[in-house]
Amino acid sequence: MPPRLAVVHDNGSVTPLQLAAAASGHCELVLLCDPSVPAVAKDLPLLAQIGTVVEFDAASPLAEATVQRLEALGPAGITTFSDRVLEATAALAERLGLAFHSPATAAALADKHLQRATLAAAGVPALPRYAAVSAPGDAAAAAVAVGAPAVVKPRQGAGSRNTVLARTVADCVRTVEELLAAGESELVLEEYLVGDPSVAGPRWGDYVSVESVAVGGRIVHAGITGKPPLLDPFRETGAFFPSNVDAVTAARLTEATEQALRALGVTSGIAHTEFKLTADGPRLIEVNGRLGGFIDDTVGRATGFPMLRTALDCALGRVSADLTAPVHQRIAFQRFFAPPLDARAIVSMTGVKETKALPGVRRVEAVRRPGEPVDWREGTQAFAAIVYGEAPDHGALAELFDAIDKTLVVTYDRGSG
Repeated sequence: MPPRLAVVHDNGSVTPLQLAAAASGHCELVLLCDPSVPAVAKDLPLLAQIGTVVEFDAASPLAEATVQRLEALGPAGITTFSDRVLEATAALAERLGLAFHSPATAAALADKHLQRATLAAAGVPALPRYAAVSAPGDAAAAAVAVGAPAVVKPRQGAGSRNTVLARTVADCVRTVEELLAAGESELVLEEYLVGDPSVAGPRWGDYVSVESVAVGGRIVHAGITGKPPLLDPFRETGAFFPSNVDAVTAARLTEATEQALRALGVTSGIAHTEFKLTADGPRLIEVNGRLGGFIDDTVGRATGFPMLRTALDCALGRVSADLTAPVHQRIAFQRFFAPPLDARAIVSMTGVKETKALPGVRRVEAVRRPGEPVDWREGTQAFAAIVYGEAPDHGALAELFDAIDKTLVVTYDRGSG
């Protein structure tokens, strides 16, 4: 009989269908769900079809009813793919005696300010300056301490949600006031890191991520994900695996990743660590203690290595201690169509059929339909479309991106309000 794996579900880097596919024939899913979260409530009917649903309060994960239900089900492991419930998952893992991030590690992974303080205390070099802000009155002093321009972002959050560049101290104060008024409870101001376009080349973005597996006291790096240039303020436009950075830069990235993961106490599972490529070398942006969004797809198609299945196996204690890094056979990519800053809704999407016919394109996913609202502040949740495909090398990838951008056309209602 397959082992049971508890997955604390929330809006994150893995959809229910992806989770079901990875678990099929491998493990039985026990899905912990907080129905008060709208995104979770929407998924409940599907989740009930793919596993045993246990409803719980993510704010009180150790409620006796939740713990007793899990003890009765007897999961052999526990994990999550959402930053929002990292700490709840860690609390349950500790209570049940299951492997996961420790509560202290989960707290540092989920809280951007605490993460930077933990890394600084461990002596991790070249960290960006940072300050926490929880009230409008704190913004000016924080901006002076960090320096302008600065990046303003939620203290806890993912997918570039509500991440804004403030160019002056006055901009910092205004942005903090707006984000707090919009419902963010705590924010972080960070030094704006200036990228060097010569590192990856002018065609590509000046930031990357390192995809890692922690197992048996070792950290194995599956590889480095490259990115096309960002749209303002910090909106992603795609991802491709592997990156085109040179061997020296790659070595510096993996060395810095291992230092950061060990400083945070990451000993098991998948990590997604983001860096800015600067003239002074890679600068750490943040560490995510779970599988990165879209990474299972790109790494899997480029190498055949199943990142999501490996994440499940890490939780179940099934990953071999002699795991080695995969070798890529091709460049796998996703191209994101993010809405303009003033876009309010999708008006039309044309060229879908023609884009599918482009050599190298595997699939075109229309994420939003005409008439549906869009809001750039939602980050990776705001995409209008995603194009999936492969290329033999980075030069061919650049040409294919140009063809995709000319062929798939999304128009928007860009009215004010």
